[in-house]
Amino acid sequence: MFMVGYPVEVKENEVKAAGMNLPISTKNSVIVCRKLNNMKLDKAKKFLQDMIDGKRDINKKHYTKTAQNILELLELAEKNAKYKGLKNLKIKTISAERGPTRYRLKRRRSFGSRMKITHVKVVLKEVKK
Repeated sequence: MFMVGYPVEVKENEVKAAGMNLPISTKNSVIVCRKLNNMKLDKAKKFLQDMIDGKRDINKKHYTKTAQNILELLELAEKNAKYKGLKNLKIKTISAERGPTRYRLKRRRSFGSRMKITHVKVVLKEVKK
């Protein structure tokens, strides 16, 4: 097991979660993460659910697979916050990075295609009303 580095320092009233080796496109996840940065958690979850349902889009694309994986990650982070006793959460930072390179194998000497692997890291903070 390896240590997960986060883009910001995590303080006492903040929680973190990481999705490692997710089978989604790094390019698409960066686009979705930029849209979600500094959003309130409830609003971000509703936005992602609307993208999955096809009601909302970013640049006329829905990014369904990416939205599903990031929504699961946000729900995990919310459970971490609930365990810690935090309420009224906001996304402090969410980032996507390219994961390790893996190739799909093919027969004999021919090389396979590169698999899409992404690391997504999120930090939530408690906001006073």
